[in-house]
Amino acid sequence: MKYIFVAILFVLIIATIGTVMVNKQTSSGKPVIYWVTDNNPARALQINTFQSWMKKKGYPDCELRLDTANRDVSKQVIQSVSGVGGDVMDCWSGGGDIMYFAEMGIMEDVTEDAKRLGFDPSKTFPSLEDDLKVGGKQYIFPCNVGASMYFVNCDAFKKFGLTPPPMTWDIAEFERRGKEFVEAANKGLERRQYFMAENIDMISTMRSYGNDVFNETLTRSRMTGEGNDGYMKALILNKKWIEVDHIIPSAAEVQSFSTDSGYGGATFQLFFKGNFAMVSTGRYALIQFRQFGKMDLDAVQYPNGGYPNTIIATRAALVYKGGKHKDLSKYFLAYLASEDYNMNIVNDGDSLPPNPEFTKTEEYLHPKDYPNEWKVHKKFAQDAVDISIVLTKSPFVANKRVYGYMDDARQAVLSNKQTPEESVAYCETRINEEIDRNLLEKPKLKPEYDRQVELQKKIDEYRKTGKKIPKDWISNPYHKKYYKDMGWLE
Repeated sequence: MKYIFVAILFVLIIATIGTVMVNKQTSSGKPVIYWVTDNNPARALQINTFQSWMKKKGYPDCELRLDTANRDVSKQVIQSVSGVGGDVMDCWSGGGDIMYFAEMGIMEDVTEDAKRLGFDPSKTFPSLEDDLKVGGKQYIFPCNVGASMYFVNCDAFKKFGLTPPPMTWDIAEFERRGKEFVEAANKGLERRQYFMAENIDMISTMRSYGNDVFNETLTRSRMTGEGNDGYMKALILNKKWIEVDHIIPSAAEVQSFSTDSGYGGATFQLFFKGNFAMVSTGRYALIQFRQFGKMDLDAVQYPNGGYPNTIIATRAALVYKGGKHKDLSKYFLAYLASEDYNMNIVNDGDSLPPNPEFTKTEEYLHPKDYPNEWKVHKKFAQDAVDISIVLTKSPFVANKRVYGYMDDARQAVLSNKQTPEESVAYCETRINEEIDRNLLEKPKLKPEYDRQVELQKKIDEYRKTGKKIPKDWISNPYHKKYYKDMGWLE
């Protein structure tokens, strides 16, 4: 018993010493801001740059520290509702994090602070505005921005006597060039080892036919019926290109490659080796490509069914509403819009910088150590401005469920469990059932839902008669841009 008591006492002493040491570290007189983010090596430089930027601007002295253990969304929510969330937290706009966090009430409204400190939506890509706001209020600002394209390994085409693809192309040209490539590259081989691309972007392909998962007011999923067959066409093409034309690999064919996984997985290494002539990704892939060695790189848009488009998203930062240092945390969001931070992103290749002004710099367009990338950078920045659209998110249904159902539909078609028509109809039905269930469980949504339903009736009537639509009637970011580009807005 004596030894047990001694052991407990020893543990308590060690714990006390540890607590004292921690308190000593955090009570140096400077307030400490905790940034909940991933464990990226670039964060060390970004912290140092923040400290020097704060000093240069004459802002209050403070210390920025990383919290990489709590980036998981569930941890962020649990800690935040318990009153111990990080001062600044990363979130992913494409996954619907911001809508979830807004519903939980854990984000600080930074609308007025953003105007005062210079990180309002005008300081980033215009197409991101819908992702920065909930209910008209700004809650986040980008850490970096991703707009996807096909990276092209030009050497893979030249090796087989083929010309790399053009910047803009339609579905038919993609299929024709894809067939040419796989026929030339796999000639004489026992099994297929070369493919045009690792996959197609299903959402962009659907949208290229003038369709989206939701209607204009985000009140219903609309993926069937006359003029709404974009996703069905994407499912048909995906199956054909995998099973008939072999332009893109099946899951089994991907697994058959014996390749070590790195950042980006085996896909990037297969792209480097030329097994995939193209890979669908964002500019961040350059971090890995630069480690492989020199490639003759280019970038092209996704093939389209009539309307070129791509998806834009952001890893962004929010200010925790229950934080002890909210005023200091808002300076961090201002820092994300600064030249100091943006040039960090420009130089390390981690996607696009938050502020598009810095994509016009010589350092961005022509990085001196990587002349093999010079054809790429301007295209990523230009597409982020010209053809990019955020993922559609309805306030009346959980975003992850929506895109989960869409991927289920893709898998059902590939496994021959459903026809494309059956799969799309089932997907649409499930999404609309989720909306109805959500309205029953959350009656506070019903008044706004009913208002939007009435607007949808007006939009449908205007479309039938050919009248132009007032822009403020449309909530869906895809339809906002599509209608504008088609000349259908007042």
